[in-house]
Amino acid sequence: MRFQPALAQTVLTLLLLPGFIALGVWQIHRATEKKVLFAHEAAAETATPQPLGSLITSQNPVHYTRHNSGSLSLHVRARGRYDPAHLFLLDNRVHDGQVGYYLLAPLQLNPTAGNKSAVLVNLGWVPLGASRQQRPKVSVPITDVTVTGLALKPDKPPFTLQGSQEFSSGWPNVIQAVQPERMAQLLGYPLLPVVIYPDGSEVMAIRERAMHAFGPMRHYGYAAQWFGFAVILVGLYLRHGFKRARDKGAERWTV
Repeated sequence: MRFQPALAQTVLTLLLLPGFIALGVWQIHRATEKKVLFAHEAAAETATPQPLGSLITSQNPVHYTRHNSGSLSLHVRARGRYDPAHLFLLDNRVHDGQVGYYLLAPLQLNPTAGNKSAVLVNLGWVPLGASRQQRPKVSVPITDVTVTGLALKPDKPPFTLQGSQEFSSGWPNVIQAVQPERMAQLLGYPLLPVVIYPDGSEVMAIRERAMHAFGPMRHYGYAAQWFGFAVILVGLYLRHGFKRARDKGAERWTV
């Protein structure tokens, strides 16, 4: 049985096949990273809370354990006072089929001692309201509070549209992704590169959706799709190559 693929088909297959395989392998690698990440967070959740203030140094804003995924996860205790005038609403958060926001509040650490640093605290889900033009009314305690929970480094946004608006106007400010460095510029004081998810809060019950776009199984599903594309591509290449050879052979016999 002869095999005679077209040149254009061969070139296209050689260009696409390595990409499909590489993307599948990359998704498997991401799934492995997520499994390690979730295991690390589960271990941190049961650990004794450490005072967040003791982890701050002049050289390193927060000391943390870094592993393959570059994640940050610590069980911490932070004391300070919320900044009630500057609250953030993380957009497009779905809970029980309803669209809403996560309320993020800057907790200023020991403001009476002249400490200018703060940390974001995720205070839970709030519904969208009547419309996007009418933001929900939110509030935070105005006295000193102690917050205990997981301090987690937020996922980087998957992409940013050029020219898109990062922040809304006014307060509470609607944001599309948690980016402490960018948010600190808007606040006018530094933010630690983590978000605290308080123990026992509603957010902790849906922590996976709050902190990560999806878990390891979604990555495995994407990997299967990319490998499936590779198999289909090779199958089409072989089928058309053999068919082309048969057709050319038939032409010679009919001449």
